[in-house]
Amino acid sequence: MSSSYRSCVFASLAILLTAAASAQQKAAPKGDDPGIAKVRTAYQTAATAQDGAAIAKLYAPDGVEMAPNAPAAKGRAAIEAFHKAFGQQFMVHGMTIAATETHVMGDWAVDIGTYKQQLMSMKGGGVADDTGKYVVLFKKDASGAWLITHAIYNSDLPPPPPAKK
Repeated sequence: MSSSYRSCVFASLAILLTAAASAQQKAAPKGDDPGIAKVRTAYQTAATAQDGAAIAKLYAPDGVEMAPNAPAAKGRAAIEAFHKAFGQQFMVHGMTIAATETHVMGDWAVDIGTYKQQLMSMKGGGVADDTGKYVVLFKKDASGAWLITHAIYNSDLPPPPPAKK
């Protein structure tokens, strides 16, 4: 990624977050956007189905997923590979995603919320209830559809203990 592109992305993010803060200070409604809700539901469905390809299609071609305890997955192929590898370690049950704030600013949007899921280890079958929070940035494509440009999420649970040697 060139430094000028990176600077443009960071400048866009700064403008986006400043606009979101300004909109919130003006007591703008924290209402949902139907297109973003559709993407959120599709992500939830694809994650529960362990469908890495379907998740990757929700992202812009150069989108970035920043999962906990892993390097950022950049681009659809890397996002799909991350979810396929995750699916070999855990089975996802009952994922629910709940937006707490959605801010639309023209062709950009920020979606903030929480998630719940059950993760079953593919080794040993133990099930863990997981809750966490997320921030997702969206941009409309040429057809007007919302695509994820950046997603970051993390669990409310403490990290697992170190593996025994």
